Amino acid sequence: MRVKRKWGLGILGALGLGFAAVRINGKLRPGPMTMKLEQFFLTNPVRVAYFGPRDALRLAGDLSGLRVLEVGIGVGVVLSEIAHRVGEGGQAYGVDIQSEAVRRTEHRLSTEGVLSRTGLATASATEMPWADQSMDRVIMVAMLGEVAPSQRVTALEEARRVLTPDGLLVITEFWPDPHYIPLAKMVRHLRQAGFSVVDVFEKPMLYSVSAKPVRALEP
Repeated sequence: MRVKRKWGLGILGALGLGFAAVRINGKLRPGPMTMKLEQFFLTNPVRVAYFGPRDALRLAGDLSGLRVLEVGIGVGVVLSEIAHRVGEGGQAYGVDIQSEAVRRTEHRLSTEGVLSRTGLATASATEMPWADQSMDRVIMVAMLGEVAPSQRVTALEEARRVLTPDGLLVITEFWPDPHYIPLAKMVRHLRQAGFSVVDVFEKPMLYSVSAKPVRALEP
């Protein structure tokens, strides 16, 4: 019994040290996760049960017929849900700096039969290929922390550029993610980028915040 307990504690300790190492590395060297880590964080059953696309899109409202962009698509889990929600009258867009992420997402969307209503691009969050005011919603899920700290407000300003005047930005952060940004810090970033917070949803280890361009709130 003692041997099993020691083994169990040893495994938990190793997992804890591994997670701490990933967190520290994510803070010291912001950047996209490898595809293996993306796959684990976005598709493992425990994570999906607690935090799935429903939570990520909770504050986005009805997406039917809208143009919706996800920045940082990973392996396409959230973008797939977006493509289903916009329906045949809408359009889903996705961008990622990693070409492998775009390739995997394209395969997922094709398999699910929604590729025809999506547009994908390999590009930086700070320089996206879409026109000004071309999106009704911009979605970011555990992405902004992967951007260098000096460029995070720039990435949010780029999201504001592509949003329509009455568009909505929705950001979701999940604490175990190695690049997690606390809510208070995220709100500061949003204000610096010219957004005003509309709503916040929180549960343990997770929050979503929605924001509108300041110009949309002026009388």
